[in-house]
Amino acid sequence: MAKLGDYWGSRKGSRGILRSIMGKLQTCLSVFKGVKQGYFVVVATEGRKPERFVIELGFLNNLEFLKFLKQAEEEFGFSQEGTLAIPCRPDELRRIIGTRKL
Repeated sequence: MAKLGDYWGSRKGSRGILRSIMGKLQTCLSVFKGVKQGYFVVVATEGRKPERFVIELGFLNNLEFLKFLKQAEEEFGFSQEGTLAIPCRPDELRRIIGTRKL
């Protein structure tokens, strides 16, 4: 199985992906009432029931989370308005963000 580093390519390439994703997030996600600055909302769409998560912007540095964002771009595009749909199960997203309360 390939490592995440292999998946994303060189470190320089990862930064380019991050810049691209952040730019798209800034332009397509609307501001939600009740969501603090520095956070954004995603919905894990796979599984029995979609689940909403409020994610700290710091997770944009997490390679596993970036992998899900890349999958979201490929599956849904970034022309979504409002909440960003992530093609993963809620338990997968919960594992990545850990037990931190956001």
